[in-house]
Amino acid sequence: MTVIDCPPEDPKVDEAQLLFQEARQRRRRRWWWLVSGIVAVVGLLLVGIILGAAVGRGGRGPVPPAAVPPPARTETTSGTAFSLRPVLCYAPPPTLASGQMPATGPLPPCTASSALTAANLQVTPDSGGVNGYSGHLNVPVDNRFAAYPSTSPTNDSPTDTVLLPGSGTEGPGRYVLGPAGLTATAVRSARAQLASGQWVVNIVLTGAGAAQWDTLAQKQFHAIIGIDLDGKVISAPITQPTASAFASFGGRLQISGSFSAGQAKALAARL
Repeated sequence: MTVIDCPPEDPKVDEAQLLFQEARQRRRRRWWWLVSGIVAVVGLLLVGIILGAAVGRGGRGPVPPAAVPPPARTETTSGTAFSLRPVLCYAPPPTLASGQMPATGPLPPCTASSALTAANLQVTPDSGGVNGYSGHLNVPVDNRFAAYPSTSPTNDSPTDTVLLPGSGTEGPGRYVLGPAGLTATAVRSARAQLASGQWVVNIVLTGAGAAQWDTLAQKQFHAIIGIDLDGKVISAPITQPTASAFASFGGRLQISGSFSAGQAKALAARL
């Protein structure tokens, strides 16, 4: 039997290999903890982003801004009152005799001779006339209203007969007006515009307002309608004086009254 002698193992070699393996394992553990930490942090960030988005949307996608309903149009707001009324007669400025007290109580009816009816005005289309019509336009002022004070803006009820002054553009006289046929609730939109060299306010009415306007205008055909704003008559035109028969306004209305640009724009903004 042949015996082969093997050299004894070098213990220094085994220790070096062992130290190398341990160092490699430590490096692996460090890398594993580093990678795990990074993955955990990234995961937490992603979860936070997802949760934040879900809470912000309520789980239903982007939320649009809340719709704000338009303010309700009121008949009188912040001292602004707008109405269209039949003009019954002209009245003088308030005048009291010495020792006379202002008249109180309901307004009396206009006298027959001063009533601004179509029969008294006798408006006739006339192409040769200055304004395209002629008539008996010098109906006398009803002096029985001289002792009556003007109706205050706070008492300017659309259901009552009122006595109102004219505005600076309409003149110094006063007007007796019947109950309103149309108020601000009938206005859909208003816009100031320069037309034929003068500033006017063009109004578009609601469906109900269009019917109310035609009813009032037909009743006052060739008679006068007063435009009441804040307790003053800003305009008092004759209704369709150049027409021989009434025609629907189609839900539109134009206000003129020697307005400046600023006055017309301010009026349109308030309606």
